[in-house]
Amino acid sequence: MNHKLLRERLQQSEERNAVLTRDVAALRMTVDQVVNEIATCRRDYEALRRDYESLVDATRVITDERNLLRQKVAELEAANDRLTDMRWGRQSERRNDSPDQLRLNFGDDNSEPIPAEEQKIITAQAEADKARDLELIQRLEAQRLARREQRKQEHGREEFPPHIERRTRVIDLTEEQKRGLKLIGVKVTERLRFKKGQVYVERIERPQYVVDGEPEQGVKSAPAPLAIVEGSKYDFSVVAAMAGLKYAIHVPTYRQQDYFAQCGWFPSRSTVNDLLNYAVATIEPLYQQMWRLLLQQPILLGDDTHLRVLLRDGLTEEEWAQLSTRKNFRRASKEGPLSGNGVSSNNVLVNDLPGSATSYAWLYTSLDLLAPYNVFHWSLTHQNAVIDGHLATYRGIFVGDAAGANARLQQRSDGRIIHASCNMHARREFIQAESNDPILASQAISFYQQLYDIEERGKTMDLAALHKLRKREAVPIWNRMHHWLDGDAARRALPRSRIGEALGYLRNHWSALTVYLSDPRIPIDNAQSEQTLRPLTVGRNNWLSLGHPQAAAGRLQLYSIVSSAHRHHLMIDDYLEDVLYKLADAQQNHPTDLELDSTYLTDLLPDRWAAAHPQSVRKARAEDRLDAYEAKRLRRAKARLQARPQQPGR
Repeated sequence: MNHKLLRERLQQSEERNAVLTRDVAALRMTVDQVVNEIATCRRDYEALRRDYESLVDATRVITDERNLLRQKVAELEAANDRLTDMRWGRQSERRNDSPDQLRLNFGDDNSEPIPAEEQKIITAQAEADKARDLELIQRLEAQRLARREQRKQEHGREEFPPHIERRTRVIDLTEEQKRGLKLIGVKVTERLRFKKGQVYVERIERPQYVVDGEPEQGVKSAPAPLAIVEGSKYDFSVVAAMAGLKYAIHVPTYRQQDYFAQCGWFPSRSTVNDLLNYAVATIEPLYQQMWRLLLQQPILLGDDTHLRVLLRDGLTEEEWAQLSTRKNFRRASKEGPLSGNGVSSNNVLVNDLPGSATSYAWLYTSLDLLAPYNVFHWSLTHQNAVIDGHLATYRGIFVGDAAGANARLQQRSDGRIIHASCNMHARREFIQAESNDPILASQAISFYQQLYDIEERGKTMDLAALHKLRKREAVPIWNRMHHWLDGDAARRALPRSRIGEALGYLRNHWSALTVYLSDPRIPIDNAQSEQTLRPLTVGRNNWLSLGHPQAAAGRLQLYSIVSSAHRHHLMIDDYLEDVLYKLADAQQNHPTDLELDSTYLTDLLPDRWAAAHPQSVRKARAEDRLDAYEAKRLRRAKARLQARPQQPGR
C-alpha cells in the first residue's frame, strides 16, 4: 500500500517535473525571444537616434541658412530703400519739428539729484539763453526790415540799379500834332532791354619808323600788345570768358560754341580747349600760392568727389596697374592698335564708359577768417597715398569725414595731423536709417539737433565763450548719447542693417567726432567743404568728363581759381581777365615777381583783389547770402524759444 502510494507520488512528481521542464524550456525560448527583440529594439533605437541627430543637424543648418537669408533680405530691402530714396526720395536733411514736440533726454534714472545751488545756476543760464535768443530775434528782424527799407529807398520797386547804362529813346508827337501845343515837361519810363553778347576784331596798327639816312638803326615801332602766349590771336577777355563759362556757369565746350555763335563767331572745339590750356599754364603760380597759404593754416577742411576722365591712351602701364586694384577691373582680351606708349586702346573698365575711368577731385579749403581759398587736386585713384602726399608737410587739424582715405589719417601721420571727423556725416547716417528703425534714428537725430542748436547760439561768441558753452552744454549731451549708444535697444540692432551701420559709424569714430569739443576753432562738421563741392557736381553733370589724364590736374587748378573767386562774389570775367593779363606779363617780362609770397602774386589772390576792385564784387549776391543766413538764424532762434519749457505763472 505504502509502496503503491509512493510510486504514485513519484510518478506525479515526475509528471510535474516534466511539465516544469517544458515550462522552463518555454520560458527560456520566450526570454531568448525577448532578448532578441530587445537587441533589435536597441539597434532600431540607435538607428533612430542617428537619424534624429542627422535631422537636428540638418534642421540647424536650414535654420541658420533661413536666418541668414532673412538678414540678407532685410539688408537688400534696406539697400533698395536707400537707393530708391537716393533716386526719388527727399534730398533735404532739414527737419521741421512740431512746436509741441519734446526733446528726447536719456538721462540716468539712478543719477543723484542736482544740488539746489547748481540748479539755480542752470535756471539762470537758461533764462540768459532765452534773453539772448529774444535779443537776437529782435536784432535780426530789425536788420532785415532796415535793409528792406534801404533797398526801397535806393532803388524803388520800379527802378533799376543806377550803374546800368541808360540809353535814351525819344517818342514824340508829330510836328502836325504838336502845332499849337506848349511843352511843360517830359514823362520818363524806364524799361530793361537785353542785347546779346558781341565779339569784334580789334585791328591793331603799329606805325613803323626809320631814321632818315641811317638804315643801320633799323625799323622802330611800338611793341605788340601782350598776349597770353606769343603770337596768339585771342585777347585775354576771350580766354576769361571761356574759363568763366566753363567753370563758373558750367557750360560744356559744345555749348560754348553755340554761345559764341550767337555773338557772330563759331570757334572750333580745339580752339576752346587750347585757350583753356593756355589759361591753365598761366595761373599755375597763383594756384601754388593759394595752396601754400592753405598748408600754413592751423585748420584745414577737406572732401572729395569723383570725376570721369577720358583715357585717350593717356595712361602708362604703371597707371593701369594702379587701376587694376579696383573691383570689376579687366583689360581688353583682344589687343587693339597700340598707342605711342604701347598701351592698347581697347583697355576698358567695367562700370565705366568705354575709354574712360572714374577719377577723383580732392578739395582743401580753410575757414573764412584764415585763408579763404578753395584748392582742388586730381588723382586717378582713391588710395591713402594720395591724401598722404597732399598733406605730407601739413601739421594741424584736418576736418573731414571718417570714410575712405581719411579713416586713419591721424595714425598714418604719427599724430602730426589731428583728424576731426564731420558730425554731419554721422547725422546723415541716421537720417538715411529712419525707414529702417524710426525710433532709434529719431533719438540720434534729436541729440544732434540739440548739439547744432548750441553751435548756432555760439556763432556770435568769441572763442573763449564758445569753448565754455560747449563744455557746459554740449559735453553733457555727448555723455547722454554715449549712455544711449551702450543701451540694450542700440545693441540689439543688426550690424548689417541701415541703423546698425549708423550706430557702428558713431561707435567707431567717437573720438574723432568729439575732437571739436577740445578746441573752439574747430567746426562741428565739414559743411563748408560739402557746399564748395556742390558746384563741381553740377559741372560734372554738365561737362561730363575731364578730357585727358595729363590735362585733368591743370583743369582742376583753373577750377580752383574760379571757385575761390566765386567764393568772394567776384565778377568772374573781370577777375580772370585782369589776373591772366598780369600773370602772363610777369611770366614773359619779369618772372621774379611770380616767386611765392611776393607782393605781386599775393595781390592777385581773390580776397585781396576784391578789396582793391570793389566795383567788380557782386554785392547783390553777397546781400542775398546774408539774407538767407539771417533768415536761417532767425528760424532756429524762434524754434529754440518754442522748444523751451514754459515756467509756471508766465
